[in-house]
Amino acid sequence: MSEEADRENGGTASHPGAHQAIYFYGVARAKTWRGGRGGQVEGSDVLRIRYRDLDALVRPVPYEIPFMDDARLQEHQKVVEAAMRRGTVLPAPYGIVFRGRRQLIHLLQDQYLVLDEGLSFLDGHWELRLHMAAAAGDDIDLELSDLSMELYSELRRHAHAAVPFATQGRRLLSAAFLVERASWVDFVERAEDLAAAHAELTFDITGPWPPYDFVRITT
Repeated sequence: MSEEADRENGGTASHPGAHQAIYFYGVARAKTWRGGRGGQVEGSDVLRIRYRDLDALVRPVPYEIPFMDDARLQEHQKVVEAAMRRGTVLPAPYGIVFRGRRQLIHLLQDQYLVLDEGLSFLDGHWELRLHMAAAAGDDIDLELSDLSMELYSELRRHAHAAVPFATQGRRLLSAAFLVERASWVDFVERAEDLAAAHAELTFDITGPWPPYDFVRITT
């Protein structure tokens, strides 16, 4: 695809330099990001590459498999969380690198409807994660397992969506909840009330997070 055709399809005129790869953070609605010159996100070195009404959030990098360490993972999370604070974002998992701009635009074209529907589903929501475990000294038994599922069902009523995870160790239940960003504090307070009413269980709730557990971007 030529640059002229790219611009006709809604791509921004700005892009990383020739022969430079692109690290991919995720996708947001174009209107939620204020850009300076050259499609740069205001206050950062993250660039945005536009296709129609979508902005891919990217950074120029060498074309190589990214090494994963705590610092780089935290940097990825920081960029995605900044996007979450500005508006709805479809977060990409760590480590996606495109050979160039053309390959990224092809992804946006090929998956436009899926990305558009995903942003609509997530619009106005954040993720909270909850772990329930048996209190110290309590054995993990069927009664406690049933209770944890009852409490999960109660909290599920106050969420837009929920995803349970596999449990480990003394955990009885782990789950992510998609909740309205305007009422996430209310959700946490509901969870804390349930925890106070059930001393036989411990609750660990964290967030708000970008909705990593409710999207899956494939390349």
